[in-house]
Amino acid sequence: MGCVHSYLCAAYQNIRIFLALLEEARADLSTALVRISHPSLPIPNPSVSFWQQNPILPELVNAKSTTLPTMADIVIIGSGISGASIAHTILNTPRSDKDITVVVLEAREICSGATGRNGGHIKCSPHITYANSKKRFGSEKAKEIVAFEKRALPLLVDFARENGFEHAEVREVETVDIYTDEFAWNDAKMMVHSLREDLPDVAEDLEIYEADAGCKKFGVSQDHCSGIISYPAGALWPYRFVTSLYKKLLSTHPKSFSIETSTLVTEIKTQDNMEKPFLVCTSRGEIAAKHVVHATDAFASALLPGIRGKLFPIRGHMTAQRPGHKFPDFDGSRSWSIMHRRGDEYVSQRPGKPGQSVNGLGGELMIGGGSFQTPGKGIDECGIWSDDRSSASVDAYLDGILPVIFGKDNWGDDTAGSRVKQAWVGCMGFTTDLLPYVGKLDSELTCRHVQTDGQRSNSGNDGGKAGREMGPPPAEWISAGFGGEGMVLAWLSGAAVALMVMGLEDCDIQGSPGLPDGRLKDWLPEEFICSKPRVDKSSFAGLLELL
Repeated sequence: MGCVHSYLCAAYQNIRIFLALLEEARADLSTALVRISHPSLPIPNPSVSFWQQNPILPELVNAKSTTLPTMADIVIIGSGISGASIAHTILNTPRSDKDITVVVLEAREICSGATGRNGGHIKCSPHITYANSKKRFGSEKAKEIVAFEKRALPLLVDFARENGFEHAEVREVETVDIYTDEFAWNDAKMMVHSLREDLPDVAEDLEIYEADAGCKKFGVSQDHCSGIISYPAGALWPYRFVTSLYKKLLSTHPKSFSIETSTLVTEIKTQDNMEKPFLVCTSRGEIAAKHVVHATDAFASALLPGIRGKLFPIRGHMTAQRPGHKFPDFDGSRSWSIMHRRGDEYVSQRPGKPGQSVNGLGGELMIGGGSFQTPGKGIDECGIWSDDRSSASVDAYLDGILPVIFGKDNWGDDTAGSRVKQAWVGCMGFTTDLLPYVGKLDSELTCRHVQTDGQRSNSGNDGGKAGREMGPPPAEWISAGFGGEGMVLAWLSGAAVALMVMGLEDCDIQGSPGLPDGRLKDWLPEEFICSKPRVDKSSFAGLLELL
């Protein structure tokens, strides 16, 4: 009888614990919904990332004009990779209006948002992208999305080489996905097999290794590995890539391009001026503009009432760590992902040997992730608009995961000094349908209406001549919501918006470094277009069903 009583007491206690956990999860979700619906502007004093240290172009860190320009043809809000791509494409695509002016506004230091805080990966996982996209849109649309992501690496590598951006460390790597969970591993293998059936050319570079063979080949502990998939990817120093491009644009377009840091955009108003109907209000004054482009990822929703609750941040954690004494020297040629049933960590290693350069840099392991290690299992990271403070549980987890995954034989003892050289956080922009927002914004989304003179975008097979003679009417545009995958999505999304702003989306464009050949519809998936019906259809509840 006593045994039965003890059993019932234990069962009752377990049920109480389970119900308490459910209630806690419900409360976390409810609080997150409130946070994502109340966007905030960037805070003034964020954490400092490893990438921002030792800038090779210190004069750009706080670049700005003595006096803020009072007008511009195009104002780009945000100085990350998307904003840089937009500015570059506009300024370097042949057109008739040579005197066009472009101003980039940045609330804080240059490239201090998501681009300056990420993991430095240019990584398309084609089997995962294809499987998820096929389930939602069908095989043909899924193929287009995979093709878009696959374009990023060769474009960025060629662009950096063409422009001499050696310090940006843009390179191809072999990436290794280490699966720690049997369920996730079996699911991943099914994804690869599906890709091999439908896109054999894309799948030919993917290799599947069962645990024993994979751990031996890639130096991973067998204690926590169910299997490994390897394939080509890329990596870079994102901050240096973007600042190198801005330096080039300032040098080649001194009269038509400027960067204004420490210039927080607080509001966008309209005025009775058909040529420049937008009035961009900043902490340093106002700028009248014909076009306004939102390229601030999650923060865009603070200035766009119609997408509040649809575009929101998830706080991401990053660290730069010293490798153990036995860790192999890959000289920047490899990256890793540690794949769990829920969530993952992403790792790359910089070129060079640890501590052997003049400034002590080289060989750092750049690792981020760990969002599901928070007390709220990641929900409490949703809607966090500040990037100044981190989660103690995630910091502790990232500090210890690498020796566990690679094992004592492959990691060895820690090197002199603390393992973590630097830790920081950043806000990753997510949309509620997990696809980026790209294109012209409906006035119902901006809640701003302007009068125009009826100009229309032109089209034709004339290499863009018609579009260059008459651009589209004044409008607001967006390139944001990259879901933590900005290095494979943001560059071409920005280029696409730039072509739209110039009225060239239907023109057969001759490709150039950083820009594909053909018409925009040939390479931009229509699922990325930010239409009002698409925004209205998506919701946070629907997002949970996609995960």
